[in-house]
Amino acid sequence: MILIADNPWPTKTWQAMVAAAREACAGRNAGHDFGHVERVTRTAWALANQEPCDRRVVLAAALLHELVNHPKNHERSSLSGQDCALAARALLESIGTAPDLADRVAECVSNHGWSAGKAPPSLEAAVLQDADRLDALGAIGLARCIATGVEMGAMLFHAGDPFALERELDDKAFSLDHLARKLFRLPESFHTPAAREMAHSRAVFLRQFVTRVAGELGLEPPADARWGAAISQP
Repeated sequence: MILIADNPWPTKTWQAMVAAAREACAGRNAGHDFGHVERVTRTAWALANQEPCDRRVVLAAALLHELVNHPKNHERSSLSGQDCALAARALLESIGTAPDLADRVAECVSNHGWSAGKAPPSLEAAVLQDADRLDALGAIGLARCIATGVEMGAMLFHAGDPFALERELDDKAFSLDHLARKLFRLPESFHTPAAREMAHSRAVFLRQFVTRVAGELGLEPPADARWGAAISQP
């Protein structure tokens, strides 16, 4: 059970949503397990309490944003948000949620994912997107990146060119590439002030990791923005 102070949802409705989210995540790796859902839900709640948004919508969207998650190498990977939104709407309506409220939650879920490349259509959707992307940064984000890479059969990094100085980035083959391909691009995508501040601190950690990897390989750390070279210390 995810305990939320001043939870605006009725207890039985909330319990049903939590049970559905937990069941949907059963058996997944650490990249998209129920622990990820718990963290995103708590972060979304914290962000929502600092914004003039409908906290019911944010809370439900965060809890249900992983009901469907196609693997990164799945042909429908970019449609995970769309498929998840349909599942979230169906679940909410099945437990008696008003259709207009269910639609607003589904809209947030549909637009939250990075691979979908969608701008959030509402403040509630922006809060969910921020909360989800924060969990991709920092120490936990790095652990999730590696866990996902392991599931896909990726190597940690390219042995001959770990920072892709003379090759194309390929984060399906090399987990380290995912930092340059996506994670260091995330900080510029946040919408709420609190999330931007948290994102910067977590991105600094990732840059420190890249610098440490380079040092252990006897290399100079990459000096381009793809690898967070422009991120200043807090």
